[in-house]
Amino acid sequence: MSVADAPRPLSDLVDDGTIVMFMTMIGEEHSSRPLTVSGVEGDRLSFLVDRTASWVGAVRSGGAAIHLTVSDNRHHTYLSLDGAASLSDDRQEIEELWSAPAGAYFDGKDDPNLTVLRVDVGGGEYWSSPSGRIGAALGMVRAAVSNDPTKAGDHGRVEA
Repeated sequence: MSVADAPRPLSDLVDDGTIVMFMTMIGEEHSSRPLTVSGVEGDRLSFLVDRTASWVGAVRSGGAAIHLTVSDNRHHTYLSLDGAASLSDDRQEIEELWSAPAGAYFDGKDDPNLTVLRVDVGGGEYWSSPSGRIGAALGMVRAAVSNDPTKAGDHGRVEA
């Protein structure tokens, strides 16, 4: 697949509930954790997170480089995203992003440790394949038989 395929907007590739691996580089330490997307607006992804987590403090102070990856088997879409992270304590924004699944991690919308992690995506790439195991397998066969990797699926830039 070539990156010459058409760029696609972030909102076509990610929706609320998508799980991302949120990676941070803090000094020499690289770590990752799964986060659930709470909102997508334009080139911004929003997450509800616990302000007391050490990695959140590093993001707040600007001391963490970030990267996100998505492996969405439901939609056969895979992403690699870069961007800038910031935090918001705006209670109205928390209210808008709140969902029942967030209740499994927080003591309600008014939990004092609850904050919004915003990632303004600056760029990235996506890969997608035909849906279903049979569709994906047929795409791989077409690519192999034709010696044309573009037949396995789409690959392009994420519009930011």
